[in-house]
Amino acid sequence: MADHGLTGILLVGGASRRFGSPKALARFRDETLAERAWRLLGDMCDERIAVGKEVDGLDLPFPVVDDGAEEQAPVYGLVAGLRAAANDLALVVPVDCPLLTADSLRALAAARAVPQTGPLPGAYEKDLVPELEARLARGELTLRGVNPRPLELDERELLNVNTRMDLVAAAIADWAIERADVHAVAVVGSQARTEAPADRWSDLEVLLVVDDPEPYFRDEGWVSEFGDPLLTFVGPTAIGGERERRVLYRTGEDVDLSLLSPGALAGLEEDEEVAQLLRRGYRVLLDEIGIEARLHQAAASAPTARAPAPRDFEELSRKFWYHALWAAKKLRRGEVFIAKQCVDGYLKSLLAALLARHARSVDPTLDTWHGGRFLERWGDPGALAALESAYATYDVRDVARALWQTIDLWSGLEDETARRLRLELVVDQPELRRLVAEVVPDPRRNYPLGP
Repeated sequence: MADHGLTGILLVGGASRRFGSPKALARFRDETLAERAWRLLGDMCDERIAVGKEVDGLDLPFPVVDDGAEEQAPVYGLVAGLRAAANDLALVVPVDCPLLTADSLRALAAARAVPQTGPLPGAYEKDLVPELEARLARGELTLRGVNPRPLELDERELLNVNTRMDLVAAAIADWAIERADVHAVAVVGSQARTEAPADRWSDLEVLLVVDDPEPYFRDEGWVSEFGDPLLTFVGPTAIGGERERRVLYRTGEDVDLSLLSPGALAGLEEDEEVAQLLRRGYRVLLDEIGIEARLHQAAASAPTARAPAPRDFEELSRKFWYHALWAAKKLRRGEVFIAKQCVDGYLKSLLAALLARHARSVDPTLDTWHGGRFLERWGDPGALAALESAYATYDVRDVARALWQTIDLWSGLEDETARRLRLELVVDQPELRRLVAEVVPDPRRNYPLGP
């Protein structure tokens, strides 16, 4: 029900260069951001005013009052809105906060306050206009401090949509709130971490705790709630041993939706790689089961200073040498494709794991991520230079060359890492090299490679 004596002011924003297009016109589920905010204010206020810039020419289903300024700053919209308001109190809402609720806005109006996070959204009185005009005359464009009365609100409602990934995340949260079988939503990975934060090439990784994940894996229709999907499929998560539905939207967003039941959450929390992921950052968008505390505890359990364990190092060594000989046999048989897959795929993944142990043998506190992520940032520079020539073209002789280049790189790193950790090598390198050479001689030494 609309409150008499309350004006709703919608700041529709401008060109939104960081977002890539005007935010006001961006689709949020079944309506635009502007339509959603306008509807919310209409449910609460007996007067609504939208403020923006006529020059932007936004195609909106309601009139827009021009803020009369060339510069982009919310203060201009606030002044223009308060001047035009018929009521003494106004609720000011930016167009890019789609998770705001009527209850929170009513609380702001009743307290004549702003949230603890900043000046918008917030309640502002019409008699502030002279003060705001004086601030503008002094060149002060910030709204901080104009209303000194903070009110504690749920920060999840204050999610600000600055990028299209933020828009998708907000849509997922809004959808989840409506679903009785969805109990928690958290953003992890690049969109949540502070170190190596997201860039324009990053995907969005979302953890969903649901009663039963299977319907979401069988049916793909639900992902259209968050945008227009170009394609979607189900695959394994990068860590944690779970499954996820991956979606590529037509506007370019790559979204990974990991689904698990409440019972499976405990196993995920005990996974060390998951703990490391959470330690880098996460954002909870919905929490009906106390997931915030559980993720905090899991993140706190992640080891920050640990040298590679001897048994782990030994197992890695055995896997590499076994598969080096296996790849040689496949190549000698003429299975060039399979051999190349092993040399340039599996053996390189083991090499990345060895590079991580090599790096932590120098600095146990070094974050070496997982699966070779950001290898170029933490890997040994000499090894990285050698790695450039350790990949093969699809050619039998070049696969043999890449195999031996990889073996040489591995051998040097393995020796050095073992020496630093004061470990004895558990494999007989010379004997294993001899076995590989019997199957596939090193073509760099001009040995023939034939049947």
